[in-house]
Amino acid sequence: MGAIGFRKAKCKDCYKCVRLCPVKAIITQEDHVKYVASECVLCGRCLESCPQNAITVFSDIDRVKTYIDSGEKVIASLSPAYLGIYSDIEPGQLIEGLLQLGFDQVRESAEGAIYVTNAYEQLMEEGRMDNIITSVCPVINQLVENDYPDMIPFMAPVVSPVIAHGKLLKEEFGDSVKIVSISPCLAETVEDQKDPRTKGYIDAVINFDQLNGWFREKGISLKDCRQWRHDRINPQINGAYAANGGISMAIHAKGKGTYGYQTLCVNGLDACREVFSSIRKGEIHHCFIELNSCDQGCINGPVTGKSQTNRFKAKLTLMGRIMRDFPEYAPIPDSIDLSRPFKETGKTVKMPEEKDIRRILTIIGKDTAEKELNCGACGFPTCREKAIAVYQGKSNIQMCIPYMYENARYLSDVILSVTPSLVIIVDEQLRIREFNNAAEVKFNISREEALKSYLYEIVDSESFQEVIQEKHSRINLRVDYPSYHMKTIQNLIYVREQGVVIGIIRDITQEEEKKARRYQLKIEAVNSAQKVIDKQMMVAQEIAGLLGETTAETKMTLTRLRDRLLEDGEDVK
Repeated sequence: MGAIGFRKAKCKDCYKCVRLCPVKAIITQEDHVKYVASECVLCGRCLESCPQNAITVFSDIDRVKTYIDSGEKVIASLSPAYLGIYSDIEPGQLIEGLLQLGFDQVRESAEGAIYVTNAYEQLMEEGRMDNIITSVCPVINQLVENDYPDMIPFMAPVVSPVIAHGKLLKEEFGDSVKIVSISPCLAETVEDQKDPRTKGYIDAVINFDQLNGWFREKGISLKDCRQWRHDRINPQINGAYAANGGISMAIHAKGKGTYGYQTLCVNGLDACREVFSSIRKGEIHHCFIELNSCDQGCINGPVTGKSQTNRFKAKLTLMGRIMRDFPEYAPIPDSIDLSRPFKETGKTVKMPEEKDIRRILTIIGKDTAEKELNCGACGFPTCREKAIAVYQGKSNIQMCIPYMYENARYLSDVILSVTPSLVIIVDEQLRIREFNNAAEVKFNISREEALKSYLYEIVDSESFQEVIQEKHSRINLRVDYPSYHMKTIQNLIYVREQGVVIGIIRDITQEEEKKARRYQLKIEAVNSAQKVIDKQMMVAQEIAGLLGETTAETKMTLTRLRDRLLEDGEDVK
């Protein structure tokens, strides 16, 4: 819609915004969050709830600065919510701060509320409408047009006070003047600048969060500012529009009554939807209904700079600062038209057949009515509405906490039951938190009994104690349990966030026994080889001995023969 955006890099897919979005304009696709701008009513719940600050608000401040720097006449149309939001300073100090920023004048949008009050009173006096729903809150206006088109006949065909004020200021100063709305509302940006029925009268919108940032940027301390008067008439009781019940208070202050209409003030989108449902059922008639999307009204808008005050203090402060009388006012110029038509803008969404709903419910384990918990954790009030959202592509099956829990537990149980390793989880007091099937078999104790015990009551827990004391995991740790005739290799993982140690223990007793047997066979083989070598050496030595004796005898015989031959030679001479 042009007012908020998503920073995907910051989004951690916690799905908090998905659960809280009242119109399901934030959906999940392929396990990631997706913002559907066309279905958003800009209530601001996602902005307030996001823990990662992944949701951003677009700002017109640079445009406003350009207006001011270029010397154009710039007038602030200030929401009366400021009377409660800035409870720690005097109203005139905020006005002085705005003048220091460069605004030519500071006016209150409640000036427009004077004429909106007159228009509402006229509708009641005419009495043609069965019920009259106020058109002040742009969130409610978008909600009706998007999701409750059958409520359009009950919508007061009157512009909001901000638009009325913009028209009045343009009439007073000419079309060249730049009107900047300062508001606690996100949806006002769309109504003021995007909607062809109401745009052209407000040139820029900034919220109180952005305004506070601008003050800090300029080094302006509001507490040090002098008080300054408004350049306007005092709207008096019409300033109560910023709080719940304020519209009815302004009508009553005129003193003409409500012409037989009962008055009803309702806050919060869920409560507003209940009102619509009641009207559909024919339970409400001839009622003037004041609807606000924010609890306590505009003083509790999503961009009020809530760190300064809370909504209850803000309302008390606002009501203490306004006058309770209806002001004197000039007739509205004939050239200003305060009418506002309403039209259906929502898309037609295909509804599933009953068989499709039952199929989806069965997938998420809701195959009977008794299993439909209707816990609302997925963001939908009932399991059936969740199934419809899945069919329409607005949610996925995994966005069901009981379903995900059961799936995770089932898979965990399967893994723990079939793994041959012993899995033992203990807390920092060594109380057993998980004990799988393999551990039951090895230690001869049931899981139920183990979960009631401490680890040291079953086995030596020294290795686990060391990990807990060091708060550091240990891998491939050799631990023997002689009483169980078991040798193990352990991976002990310390999970700091949970304060537990996960022990994954591999029984290597048989491996060690096989290794010992293999070693013994090797020793026996070596010994056998040594015996063969020793025997061969003996044989070699014996052969060598015999050869030695024979050689000596031969030498002696040949020597004697030689000597004899020599002797015979001498006789011949």
